[in-house]
Amino acid sequence: MIYDRFSRPLIGVRISITQRCNLDCIYCHREGVSFRKEDGIRESATEMTPEEISRIVAVCAKNGVRKVKITGGEPLLRSDVCGVVQKISSVNGIEDISMTTNGVLLQEYAQGLKKAGLSRINVSLDTLKPEVFSMITGGGNLKQVVAGIDKAIEAGLEPVKLNMVVMKGINESEVRDMLKNYSREGVVLQLIELMNTDNGFFERYFYDLDEIEKEFEREALSTTIRKFMQSRRKYVLNGAQVEVIKPVHNTEFCASCTRLRITADGKFKPCLMRSDNLVDFLTPMRRGAGDKELEELLREAMKKREPYFKAKI
Repeated sequence: MIYDRFSRPLIGVRISITQRCNLDCIYCHREGVSFRKEDGIRESATEMTPEEISRIVAVCAKNGVRKVKITGGEPLLRSDVCGVVQKISSVNGIEDISMTTNGVLLQEYAQGLKKAGLSRINVSLDTLKPEVFSMITGGGNLKQVVAGIDKAIEAGLEPVKLNMVVMKGINESEVRDMLKNYSREGVVLQLIELMNTDNGFFERYFYDLDEIEKEFEREALSTTIRKFMQSRRKYVLNGAQVEVIKPVHNTEFCASCTRLRITADGKFKPCLMRSDNLVDFLTPMRRGAGDKELEELLREAMKKREPYFKAKI
């Protein structure tokens, strides 16, 4: 296993396999990578091939990585997404493969993803109201996403985690309805506080989840604490499972960070909040770099890892 200078182990990698997306969600931070809206859903020549993705995952696995999260953009826009999952699942040492998606295309891909080796899936679902969903996502179709969630449950991609970004004046009144609607085995509702993107959006729509979490603490039949996930708590509430995710801009997030991000154009990204310390591995890889050179680049990225919020480190 490999550690950074702050004794934090590298356990997982979060790989963006495309920056393309078919929605335009109002709160999206685009995995901390700059993105031009006019790029739309066009394919990019800089996207890694399934073979390149599996090779860098293998390098990471040799250094202790056991978990892989596939993200975008929207990963299901890649027609070879099942091939990407299959390649990663064949890497020795990888024990868990998950994906985050907006769910628009999930109905089509759920069975194939499960067959390829995907363990579980996160789906963005901020509201049960079609008109609110369309507003949040820039024109998305709620029925498509709900159908995709049902298909993912049917396929056995469990747990299916529903990511609900709670926003003041938009959907904060729907939390209980969401819990009631998805109180079923194999589904976890994740309530997420807004991340501060310093653009005025945060100040206008931030909704503090402290009070509702206190309600969950009183009502919970059981509570578990996830040590390596910012010590977040999971509550079991009369058949429903719910987690409350506080914003990343806190010291506990950094203290518990065991992930390294990988951008869609083949760079190690040591921190979500920074873009000035990336380490390019795709260019050397395409020039013929061996695994030892790629491991050195991984170690260089780990040396650049430092807490963005340092008080408790």
